[in-house]
Amino acid sequence: MDLRTAATTIHSDPLWWRKTLIGGALLMSIVGAPFAGGWIVESIDNSRKGFPTPLPPWFDWWSRWLIGMFAGLIDFLFYGMPFLVAVVVFFCVAFSSVIGGSPELANRVLGVLAVVMSAYIVLVFISGVSIVGRLIYVQDASPEHAMSVRAMREALRPGARGVYFRARLASLPAYLPAVLLGALAYLAASRLTVPGTWLIILLLVWLTLSAVLYAHLIVAQIYVAAERELDRRGLTRVSELI
Repeated sequence: MDLRTAATTIHSDPLWWRKTLIGGALLMSIVGAPFAGGWIVESIDNSRKGFPTPLPPWFDWWSRWLIGMFAGLIDFLFYGMPFLVAVVVFFCVAFSSVIGGSPELANRVLGVLAVVMSAYIVLVFISGVSIVGRLIYVQDASPEHAMSVRAMREALRPGARGVYFRARLASLPAYLPAVLLGALAYLAASRLTVPGTWLIILLLVWLTLSAVLYAHLIVAQIYVAAERELDRRGLTRVSELI
């Protein structure tokens, strides 16, 4: 599935814009963010079952919040946890270097960690490990499978990584509206002295987060199509072999 097909599928729901704006509003708070995450997971589940449209309605809030929490944990595991480990390593080395009288060691370690973490984030994003983890979560109904090494193995295994890589490349343009709206929000924030700027910033942040959610819908459609492509090729998912 290409970007145009994914967008057409989403737009076939006449209420897609209203549902996306509701999700964007929920993303503006820490408490509301899991609702939006659960909504995306439910959209993935419906698409895998052959019902990509209409988009899920906003109901069953408690179940959706729990699902969104697990989805957020998947992202934290692959994106946030390595950063925490890197920060702990840096502070331990920095403390030791100060005690040992060699502060230049901390600078060298910081440079190495910056390069390693940058390469890691690029690898995780390009390979689509987090969205693959969501696919495993939806299929197995098992958060521990989605948050285990299985997601990384699935995203990078021979035969599958090329399909997932093409899916990621196809989905990249979907983030452009969010990037542009985010840039406008930044420009508005740099002009706080203008009356009414706060309202403009709030509106732009809302639209930016709604655009991010819309991009996630596009990504979900493209990766579900990638999963079907793997099935057509007879490439069984790693989690099914264990």
